[in-house]
Amino acid sequence: MPRIVADLVDVYVFRRLPQRPAHEVQFLLLRRREDAPLGGTWHAVHGRILPNERALDAAARELLEQTGLVPQKLYSADYIAQFYDHASDAIVLAPAFAALVEPRAAVRLSQAHDDYAWCDLDEAVARLLWTSQRWAVRHIHAVIACGGEEAEYYALT
Repeated sequence: MPRIVADLVDVYVFRRLPQRPAHEVQFLLLRRREDAPLGGTWHAVHGRILPNERALDAAARELLEQTGLVPQKLYSADYIAQFYDHASDAIVLAPAFAALVEPRAAVRLSQAHDDYAWCDLDEAVARLLWTSQRWAVRHIHAVIACGGEEAEYYALT
């Protein structure tokens, strides 16, 4: 019987550019190094929750470690990514977060990635590998990234 684990987080980073309409946000995607598992593919920030660490704290830590960015605001994306890991026979659950960053914040990649791109919604959806990632970006764009009263209900910081 597969076990259920919840030791990962996903963080979808977005920015709002000045003098652009609210719906024209950009998402940060990271490309994994060619010699890494799933090399050459584009992803959001994805990382482990350390023992005794809260998922929210892991999201902020992984964001800093993988991109050098500190969020202006962190949101619950109201979504849990789920997938089956055949190698460990585990059902993996990963809470998703959205992170608003400064429009001109400088990205500093970790060694796990070799490139990054700021993408509008359509480009982000086209680059992301997994259906769950594409769904998360669409949901975050519609409910959180474009702002509005509903977005504030998801704010955690």
